[in-house]
Amino acid sequence: MSSQVEKTKKPFDKKKWRTKKYSNKQKFQDWDERRKKAVIRDYYKDLSKSGNKRPLDPLNGKDVNLTKQQKRLNPHKEAQERYNQIQEEKKARRLEALKKKEEIRQALDEYKQKKKFKNKKLGKKTKKGQPVMKERLELLLEKIQASVNT
Repeated sequence: MSSQVEKTKKPFDKKKWRTKKYSNKQKFQDWDERRKKAVIRDYYKDLSKSGNKRPLDPLNGKDVNLTKQQKRLNPHKEAQERYNQIQEEKKARRLEALKKKEEIRQALDEYKQKKKFKNKKLGKKTKKGQPVMKERLELLLEKIQASVNT
């Protein structure tokens, strides 16, 4: 008798097939379910890579730590903490920008000073208006020594 029951096909349910094929709600539920499973799979994959093993709840096979409800702060304190955190991040970014600006300013000052010194040496002239070669040769010597040292 049981062999006859197994061989008979279940009747085709067109309504069920149609909802599965064309219903956006059904498609979204399927997608959401797959996404949740993927997130859980990635979570356990990361746990196994890091070597941390979390115990599973023996009743339903879920993570014990995930099932516990954490105590939540009241919304006012939570918002205040979030605000303070954002303010600290802004302050850190502002300090970093000021530091970067100061470094750029120092680099520009150093560059301008070197350029002024170089132009002063190159701009020297004799009484007749010819360039002073001694200064030019000193600059060339410094340049050569710098390239040899590096």
